[in-house]
Amino acid sequence: MMDVKLTCSMSGGLSRALSSRRIILGLTALLALSASCSKRGDLADVRGKVTLDGQPLANAFVVFAPTEHGTTSYGRTDANGSYEMMFTDNEKGAWIGNNSVRISTGDLGTGGGPGPKERVPIVYNEATTLTADVKPGKNAFDFDLKSNAGQIKGAPKE
Repeated sequence: MMDVKLTCSMSGGLSRALSSRRIILGLTALLALSASCSKRGDLADVRGKVTLDGQPLANAFVVFAPTEHGTTSYGRTDANGSYEMMFTDNEKGAWIGNNSVRISTGDLGTGGGPGPKERVPIVYNEATTLTADVKPGKNAFDFDLKSNAGQIKGAPKE
């Protein structure tokens, strides 16, 4: 803890100066610690809604992958098609800058077996054409996907 000692005697000037210096050093250390624990400056809040043929797309995986530098963020849509990007399990956001966006409903089932079938064409996931330019602050990106936009992975070719 900090030693705060102020004296009121005539010879207390030196004592006050030393105590003030300790207070300043303590506050400086506290500010540095709080800055290192704060939210990352290279991330921004990203949320939105995903629809497929105008209907909310539930349980879809949304991936924002920076095109220049940075780390991928992930999200999952709820029953209303709404998502929020997560940088880590505990930290929200996506990397600021241009991102390639992939959206998919395919997944592994429990035990590594087959899971839900993919409903999203590959132009929105494997060979995505979707992008998002994430700006500092709050961002909203809605994606209205079309099931007739191309081949769906695992679906028979017509």
